[in-house]
Amino acid sequence: MKEILKHILLALAILNIPTFGLVTFNPAIGAAASALSLVALTLYYFFVKKSKPILPLLILGILYYSIGGLNFTGESSEFIKNIFRYFLFIISITEVAKNTTNKEAIFYLLVGAMSIVINALVFSDSYGRYAGFYINPNKAGLICILGFAFTYTLINKSHKLIAQFLFTIAGLATLSRYFFLMLVIINITSIFANRKNAIGLIAGAIGFIVIINTPAFELNTGRFEALRSIFSSGEIKTKTITTEPRNETWALYTDIILDKLFFGNGYGALQGRGAGAMDIKVGVHNTYLMVLGESGIIPFLIIVILYLSLLFKSAKLFTTNPEYLYISIVLATALLVAHKYFYNYVVLFFTIWLYSKLHMGKNRLENE
Repeated sequence: MKEILKHILLALAILNIPTFGLVTFNPAIGAAASALSLVALTLYYFFVKKSKPILPLLILGILYYSIGGLNFTGESSEFIKNIFRYFLFIISITEVAKNTTNKEAIFYLLVGAMSIVINALVFSDSYGRYAGFYINPNKAGLICILGFAFTYTLINKSHKLIAQFLFTIAGLATLSRYFFLMLVIINITSIFANRKNAIGLIAGAIGFIVIINTPAFELNTGRFEALRSIFSSGEIKTKTITTEPRNETWALYTDIILDKLFFGNGYGALQGRGAGAMDIKVGVHNTYLMVLGESGIIPFLIIVILYLSLLFKSAKLFTTNPEYLYISIVLATALLVAHKYFYNYVVLFFTIWLYSKLHMGKNRLENE
């Protein structure tokens, strides 16, 4: 029973099944998957050994929703529903995350990555950026780079290279600039851990060659040509690469954030739902700024300290568990380009996973 519930929750959380069912099929399927998630979380919490929730996430949630709720003027039912989902998830999923092995994490991340490849090969479209189960190509890129980071826990060299190749192919199909940047950073960082990890660059190179020479991959022309220009002898198409940079989006909210720095503008104000007199329709695409702008300086400091502590603690274990540093870099930087943190269950799950490994004494040898 415990293992069945565990794998149901892993599939629902990592594979984004509720949202995929809602958007791709119909609301009934999405609602059914969401209901299954709630039931599985509740059953796991009450019938399986309980772990204490991650204290920083608990405090962050309490302060963010309580302070942000003071100036909230939207639908109270939706607000309460989001509070309930957040706390149920972080409280109930802790034991699941603690008991998730590296191989299990890689398996579900690889299934998610393969959904992106299938999307690109079988269900291609004119948009030319693919996401599989994740709907949003940027979120799909996060899945691929998390999976790539986990491949460094694989002992078998051929398994590692194959997994890195598959995650690279899937990541390239998203055409996510974040994925490209993190792929370079993780590959370079991994060489400091072990020079033999340079083989990861080979996986990336092969993946790029496959993408270029496979007509079935109908990728977004502008982004794809810009990416290819980096590796060609011609002019690099920097204009396409830098189109709609995140810092321009962040700048839209500067005055709103500074105007109410201590207690924020209220829940939802920086999520594209209309913020002050400016009535901005695009979200801030930065979790740190969202927390600061909606609930003020105290929750902001908590989330910053949380992810900085994960980075520093991971760095201390770099010689024995280098994958911790790769994953902490991915999690901390992912928050710089997305604002749906409190219902981004992939980021929350792996934050809990990493926190548990760093603070509860489990190491990689126990996890393989």
